[in-house]
Amino acid sequence: MVRAIGLLLLVLLSVLPWRSAAGDERVEYFERNVRPQLLANCTHCHGAEQQESGLRLDSREALLAGGDRGPAIVPGDPEASLLLRVVRHAEEDLEMPPEEEPLAAEAIAQLAKWIAKGAIWPEHEATIGADTPVDRLEELRDSHWAFQPVGSPIPLEVGALVADRGDEGCEDDIDNDIDRFVVARLAAAGLKPGRRASRRTLVRRVYFDLLGLPPTPEEIDAFLADESDDAYPRLIDRLLARPEYGERWGRHWLDVVRYADTAGDASDYPVPEAYKYRNYVIDAFNADLPYDEFIRQQLAGDLLPAENDDERWNQVIATGYIAISRRIGVDPVGLRHVTIESTLDNLGKTFLGLTLGCARCHNHKFDPVSTADYYALYGIFDSSVYPHAGSEHAPYRRDFVYRVGKQQADEILRPYRERLAPWDKKERAKFNEYQALQGMKTDPKRKRSDVWAELEEIREQRRPYAEAFPDLEIAYAIAEGRPHDVHVQKAGEPKKQGELVRRGFLTVLGGASLPEGHQGSGRLELANWIADPENPLTVRVMANRVWHYHFGRGLVKSTSDFGMRGTPPTHPELLDYLSRYFIDNDWSVKALHRLIMNSRTYQLDSRDVAANSAVDPNNDLIWRANRQRLSAEQLRDSLLMFGDELDRTPGGRHPFPHRLTYFYRQHEPFVGNFPTRRRSVYLMQQRIQKNVFLDLFDGPDGNVEFAERKASTTTLQALFFMNSPFIHERARVIARRALDQADGTSARVRWAYETVFNRPPDDAEVARAEEFLASVAGQLDDSDKGRRESEMWAAYVRGMISSNEFLFID
Repeated sequence: MVRAIGLLLLVLLSVLPWRSAAGDERVEYFERNVRPQLLANCTHCHGAEQQESGLRLDSREALLAGGDRGPAIVPGDPEASLLLRVVRHAEEDLEMPPEEEPLAAEAIAQLAKWIAKGAIWPEHEATIGADTPVDRLEELRDSHWAFQPVGSPIPLEVGALVADRGDEGCEDDIDNDIDRFVVARLAAAGLKPGRRASRRTLVRRVYFDLLGLPPTPEEIDAFLADESDDAYPRLIDRLLARPEYGERWGRHWLDVVRYADTAGDASDYPVPEAYKYRNYVIDAFNADLPYDEFIRQQLAGDLLPAENDDERWNQVIATGYIAISRRIGVDPVGLRHVTIESTLDNLGKTFLGLTLGCARCHNHKFDPVSTADYYALYGIFDSSVYPHAGSEHAPYRRDFVYRVGKQQADEILRPYRERLAPWDKKERAKFNEYQALQGMKTDPKRKRSDVWAELEEIREQRRPYAEAFPDLEIAYAIAEGRPHDVHVQKAGEPKKQGELVRRGFLTVLGGASLPEGHQGSGRLELANWIADPENPLTVRVMANRVWHYHFGRGLVKSTSDFGMRGTPPTHPELLDYLSRYFIDNDWSVKALHRLIMNSRTYQLDSRDVAANSAVDPNNDLIWRANRQRLSAEQLRDSLLMFGDELDRTPGGRHPFPHRLTYFYRQHEPFVGNFPTRRRSVYLMQQRIQKNVFLDLFDGPDGNVEFAERKASTTTLQALFFMNSPFIHERARVIARRALDQADGTSARVRWAYETVFNRPPDDAEVARAEEFLASVAGQLDDSDKGRRESEMWAAYVRGMISSNEFLFID
């Protein structure tokens, strides 16, 4: 019987939709890695104006047609593609680029990968030499919806549009202005909203939505027993005041800003202080820090005034948003431009809903963002000091921010650094010796293993001097550097300099340049420009994010792309209404929650209405709630909570080794696993080695902006529920609670249902449970009755926690 239930689960999970690879990712790969190469190396001889050997390389069709020697590419087959052979200098009589050094190995590998993946080309662009949106900047600034000022739309009076639909299950009540906008759109399509969800369904939805945790049976009973008119709004207020709220909604923000506890370089060096930024975010949501101030603190907290040292230090920690930009390679210091690229890419998507990274090598091909705009922003961050967490070739951390200040910290640490310096010199000398030996086949005098053993011995001798450092409070944060403007990097290459660009902001949004000779990086001015209520993107992007997390889908589905390739809003007037409300209520995210959750639209039932589904099968017009699967964190935290195992104390520093003793390498990167029963937001999150559980259930990826979690359904998930020690142990603990909390099978089944499903079972369900338990008991050894009872209840609980009723929120 147990096996049958597991197989049934496997079948049920397998028939649900799989997550497909997004074409947008392949187009972005083209924009980042292929277009710059074609423009820099190919199209001047094989473009619109000149076609040597009859060959053009400025469109996919031209590449497929080829020239005198045939097609330039064979999509899906790099080795058969002439383009790849000539850039590898594999053709005796033909080498490209001619009379120049061959392309770098990395560049050739990128071309090969692009061809192997089908040589994807942007759908709406015939040739890469065509005019770009930058050439139509004024036209797009005046016409594209996202660049227009936020309006103050007035909702319609739509009472006459929502007559009772009786047998088709619709009601005619409207709770607030959100409903008026939604019902007006439905009425225009000849549709009407579905029923309101039951109070029991709604309380479960609200708890998971705001706290990421299910309600207890006692909390449900208390809400159902409260028949006052304001019972539901007061429930929302109570949950917004709980600390678990910040943990849930802080996790949403950490997804977007690609938070991680490691640097992401080839060795994935730990950053023990990263947790301070994580906790800052959680605290900011709990305190309902105004969103405009939240922006300013993360971009320029170190430059803001403060009333006391605690406030100053908290604002410094906030700049960890910039510091957590991903590092690349074995020497990230030498690839600083890639780190700044990570910052700009995330800044654009997170705050403005624009893919700024596409303008690094050339004018943006879809949005009116020029390369000059990109490097105007680049100069701001190049004028800032990023901390270095360590890497294989530069293992010693530097430029972290000390609470006591750099000067005082230097004075305190000077004697410790002086004692450590000779050992650092010995360690680097021995490491360089080992590196040199790696390039030799043989050396009769020295063995690599011997040199490595000597290196390890030096590191052990060095350790006491490193661990003796006083524990001064430090932050993984940003500081001001030497203010300067930068040159455009042609094709994204720092060594290929173009025009000098003054630091400033996006032209399409009226952004001005900083004054000549401006003293300061420009981060504070940038923060104020982004957080300005007149900036039409900032407020719309955040209002849409909040809507997205409540409904599982934004009014703008492309939550981090409000540009020309993004999806237009399904309800543009409603989006502007929410944005204006957000500003007028002091940028309060909690005020936005209250507005949205008190609407009838939020409280809709998720069940189908046939007449509506026939016209609007995707529910774009919002006539019902969208069922949402529990996130990885909600799933793990709920299972721990059911067994009374969840540790609700806030997380702090992870137990990393001492920060001055790291010597990780590309082939021996940091890998850590620090078990905890705290909430999942406090789990240590690496960039290279992902948390297996979170990754399996579509958890965040600290390498990229993760604005939308797309729930996949895979066989591995089903097998996890069937075989994972974690699931089996949680089921045993929950089963023991069931045995302790109630007497008799019927009462225990009721406890399990109310705990896991948040509802009581009916008589038929109790009967089936009794039948299942008896069947399992008959398959178990009856010599130990206590153990048999525990095991049969654990089997029953496993079935419950792997069911869709638990895994989905209606």
